[in-house]
Amino acid sequence: MKEFWNLDKNLQLRLGIVFLGAFSYGTVFSSMTIYYNQHLGSAITGILLALSAVATFVAGILAGFFADRNGRKPVMVFGTVIQLLGALLAIASNLPGHVNPWSTFIAFLLISFGYNLVITAGNAMIIAASNAENRKVVFMLDYWAQNLSVILGAALGAWLFRPAFEALLVILLLTVLVSFFLTTFVMTETFRPIVKAKEEAENIFQAYKTVLQDKTYMIFMGANIATTFIIMQFDNFLPVHLSNSFKTITFFGFEIYGQRMLTIYLILACVLVVLLMTTLNRLTKDWSHQKGFIWGSLFMAIGMIFSFLTTTFTPIFIAGIVYTLGEIVYTPSVQTLGADLMNPEKIGSYNGVAAIKMPIASILAGLLVSISPMIKATGVSLVLALTEVLAIILVLVAVNRHQKT
Repeated sequence: MKEFWNLDKNLQLRLGIVFLGAFSYGTVFSSMTIYYNQHLGSAITGILLALSAVATFVAGILAGFFADRNGRKPVMVFGTVIQLLGALLAIASNLPGHVNPWSTFIAFLLISFGYNLVITAGNAMIIAASNAENRKVVFMLDYWAQNLSVILGAALGAWLFRPAFEALLVILLLTVLVSFFLTTFVMTETFRPIVKAKEEAENIFQAYKTVLQDKTYMIFMGANIATTFIIMQFDNFLPVHLSNSFKTITFFGFEIYGQRMLTIYLILACVLVVLLMTTLNRLTKDWSHQKGFIWGSLFMAIGMIFSFLTTTFTPIFIAGIVYTLGEIVYTPSVQTLGADLMNPEKIGSYNGVAAIKMPIASILAGLLVSISPMIKATGVSLVLALTEVLAIILVLVAVNRHQKT
């Protein structure tokens, strides 16, 4: 934790806010699909989840633009205010005997929208407040905090979701209140936007057009989307594979079937990140960001492919370890490399464009699930292998172009 206390105060606050947000996700958000399905049915639940994905994408785009135009802190404060309104509405919508799933959805849509405003502007703040020497450490701590808080939040959520959902909503409100206080009254601005004449000021379309014309960064984004596609298998084909093909075992009287194996896989990943993140970061501190990207994503791809080609506990458990070790190396490397490729005057807009990788990768991963009955696990594994090769080629091209310029 020595690295944390050596950071700028704003970076410490940003990491604290990430911890609170991820904790809230673990306690409530991770189970909201079950909530909607219980109250509204699976068909409507799918539509609501798609709307949530669109809303969070729009939030990232808006946050990136306004973070460059008005500064990071105002966007983050506005985001926490929206979260507060959403948390209050969520509580009001789930009073005993007066449950309204529709207004609950609107409440969580507001919370997600506000949180993504905070996260996108906060990512720009990380890049602005850090330097080349400590930026990788900051992203490492950011990733570590998210995993630790998800473990704690998921444990609390699994314990209280069914018997005391209202209590979880109150906890959610309290975490948002703390984030609001820290952002509004403790955090300081790290970026002073240059005030331009009205006729010179860029609109949102011009701002993002400039980023999209940066060929080097967009090539890197292609590599990032490819590796994010591999990560998205956690939520897409991996559950399908384990549900359909995993061979159930009994361990000390406890039955482990496909869904439980998925839970073990996820818990294993989070625990390894919390325990090994600092050690692996120390061992790879002299690696270039390009090397961390390539080797980290390669281990992720190998681990995920091995998970798809096996159906028994021990090989899948080992594959989970391989995947997670790769992700620990990959995550701070890809974030730091992306930051190095950004134009310092448009960091917010670059982070807004970076928000497209999740929905695009999610759509592609969903399509892969749709065709998986035809190509089987072997075909899916081949797709992942080709995707990893493409990611390595693109990142090498992007870094080479950046070094030349």
